[in-house]
Amino acid sequence: MTALRSLRARALSASAPAALLLLALACAASPGGAQQLPPLVVEPRVGVALPVASFRTGPDEGGEIGAAPTFGLHFVYRSSAGWGPYVGFSQHRFDCGGDGCPGDEYVATSWDFGAQRTFGRFGWVRASILFARLEREFAVGGAPPVEGVSSLSAGIEGGAGFRIPLPMRLSLVPGARYGWLNTRFRDDGLVRMRWLAADVGLAFPF
Repeated sequence: MTALRSLRARALSASAPAALLLLALACAASPGGAQQLPPLVVEPRVGVALPVASFRTGPDEGGEIGAAPTFGLHFVYRSSAGWGPYVGFSQHRFDCGGDGCPGDEYVATSWDFGAQRTFGRFGWVRASILFARLEREFAVGGAPPVEGVSSLSAGIEGGAGFRIPLPMRLSLVPGARYGWLNTRFRDDGLVRMRWLAADVGLAFPF
């Protein structure tokens, strides 16, 4: 548990500078009523993901799954009608401690292909298909753990948020989303992943 607390502390300290930068930009925001919405933006995002319901099943069932630092990068297009596609990747690094966990982390990396709908100048909803792999360590007998990678699996994710205009056509885009993924390792251990993520992005226009 000491190692788990240390890992969480490192994750929080690593994400603190980014959070402070986003907060400073938000404080410098100017009134955005007249700001034009750029049709294409790139969004680096950072936040936290929380496991939901029965997070794991299989040969290593059990053990406590902790909150995960999450980050990603997305390209988002918005048409004049408010609809548009987006594509990018996300990674969630879930802590794994307690009984039954063969390693320290479950690392889920996904490629996201979806669509966004904006409402007015500030609200948005998104839905996507995920193609993801999960990495973790396997404990094989008394031998040291070896890393395992799951098969590439499909899942879904949906969320909503809002837009906070900033100077120079930048904007903050905080939001929350729910994700669903079933994936399998070579030992046929099925892992059912359900998570709720809250993060914030900084949108750079093209």
